[in-house]
Amino acid sequence: MVMQAMSNSRASGFMKFFIFTLLGLAVGGLALSGSFNTGNVGSNDVAKIDGKVLGIQEFDRALRLSLSRYQISPQKAYEIGITEEILTSEIRSYLLLNEAENLGIEIGKDELAARIARVVKPNALDGETLQEALDRLLSAQGLSEKAFVNSIKKEVSADLIIESIKVGFSPSNDLLAKDLYLFQRQTRDIELILFPDNEISTIKPATNEQLTHLYNATKSINYKIPEYRSINAAIFDMSEIKVEFTVTDEEVKAAYEDSLESFAVGERLVLSQTIIQDKQQADDIYALTINGEDLKTAINAIMGEEATYIENVDFEVSRMLPALNEALDSREIGKTVPPVKTTLGYHVVKLDEILPPTTKAFKSVASEIKTELLEAQKSDHLYEIATKFDDLVNDGVAFEEIAKEIDLSLSTIDFIDAKGLNKESKDGLETFDEASKSEILTSIFELDEEEAPAIMLELGNKLIALSIKEIQTPTFKPFEAVEIELANQFMDDQRRAENRAQMQTYLAEMSTGGSTFEGIASDNNKSVQKIAKIALSGTIQEPLDESSRPTIFKGKLGEYNVLNLEGGSALIKISGYDFPEINDENLKEIEDIKGQLVEETKEAAILMYLQTLNKKYPTTVNRRLLDRAYGEQEVN
Repeated sequence: MVMQAMSNSRASGFMKFFIFTLLGLAVGGLALSGSFNTGNVGSNDVAKIDGKVLGIQEFDRALRLSLSRYQISPQKAYEIGITEEILTSEIRSYLLLNEAENLGIEIGKDELAARIARVVKPNALDGETLQEALDRLLSAQGLSEKAFVNSIKKEVSADLIIESIKVGFSPSNDLLAKDLYLFQRQTRDIELILFPDNEISTIKPATNEQLTHLYNATKSINYKIPEYRSINAAIFDMSEIKVEFTVTDEEVKAAYEDSLESFAVGERLVLSQTIIQDKQQADDIYALTINGEDLKTAINAIMGEEATYIENVDFEVSRMLPALNEALDSREIGKTVPPVKTTLGYHVVKLDEILPPTTKAFKSVASEIKTELLEAQKSDHLYEIATKFDDLVNDGVAFEEIAKEIDLSLSTIDFIDAKGLNKESKDGLETFDEASKSEILTSIFELDEEEAPAIMLELGNKLIALSIKEIQTPTFKPFEAVEIELANQFMDDQRRAENRAQMQTYLAEMSTGGSTFEGIASDNNKSVQKIAKIALSGTIQEPLDESSRPTIFKGKLGEYNVLNLEGGSALIKISGYDFPEINDENLKEIEDIKGQLVEETKEAAILMYLQTLNKKYPTTVNRRLLDRAYGEQEVN
């Protein structure tokens, strides 16, 4: 109902976002690079992954939650490519969920409850039960408990597959680990002659013409007084709307009968099984069942405390892996079949029962249908109010007049610059939450200066309309106020340039034999400073800085080079190097490096696996919808 109303409404910038008001907890996927087929899917679907649909509402929740951490608006994220990365992440999650279902992975209630508790517990207030904390979080996010539980299931399924992939990759390369240890712990020794810029005394003061040219060239960077804007804001808080809705039993029954096909369940096999990585152990378990042991006893006998037993879980035949389906082709109740190899490992499976195709009984889904109908009523009601708000704003009605018809809070944002700072350099948006500040600030400086229209934003459960109150255009500090500063800057720049040119001259002389390192030091009454054991990381000795390391470690023994330092330059000579010895004292560090190599190899294996899933499950992305929702908005 809501989506139909949306498709029939006139297209305003805000209406493209209103339907996404119920922000939820999004379970992050794997942010990996990859490409997907483009094309058209459902008009309100962002992507379709092997038949599963990623709707615009669900994706928008994940997008906005991710962006809230970085205070970037959805439009800006789309412009710079972040939206693509987040969409890729969500699609990867769906790929893993598909694979989990096809592999017959079912998340047990105990595991699911434990995972939910781990998510909710850190957010519980003093004296609050976990259920109370969950209810509060769901209410604040406008998310149903069913949607939250499904998101947790998606996360757990992905974790199970990822961990299974990692188990099979544990490479060991002692030689590479030792080489990396030596590389990371190497040190260099140098000899250095320091030439401070302030020793250059041949620079003439700048003329007035030169200073004027420098001022004009740098004023937009160094001397700009930014534009300040003052804004009127009208805020409609949807969470404050308290309306009781009702759904009759007859309406629930009618909705059930209208959608009977969606409650159909195909033939199911009830299975008990274990999944292990070692083929021999799988064969040993199966051998015990052949000799009369029941499957659970056989698993415990071979696996001991490591045993994993999944009992009496039903799977739809149409969604089972072909290998498992073929292994159970005889449909012999109570029979344990020989080990079956899948991506997760070796399955030792017993068929407990065959359940015929059926349709979920009305009583089992009535509560779920009623909840969805109530949520649709609430969404439609809020949609109607928001549409009215949007229309009045677009028609240029004053905020004060709108407030007479719709319950709004009106406020003024005093003068702020494009960074959100007021004229005292303090936060000018402190009354707004951190997640909203970035989008509000972006919108304020997108407002048309001449027509001063209003912009409508959807931020969480709030609709915020902004309009210009006053604009103070940017100016610059006058030349007279910064003339002395410019004169000093000119002299510093010229000294720096002269000094660096002299260093290049010295390098050229040494390369041709016209001068020596020690001779240059003597001719300039300089001492040669020796700095030993310069490391690749950590504190670096003065006058060196972080920018010095690449030059030092790229140089060959006996080679000369120039370092550009703060306030000067230096001629250097690479005079020595040192690599640590491999002994019992550093074996622990080498083992740590080897562990890092193992983890990196596992991550590479996961990436390869996900690329395989990308090919296995056809994916279509509705880029036209993404462009309409997050691209440049039309102004009516």
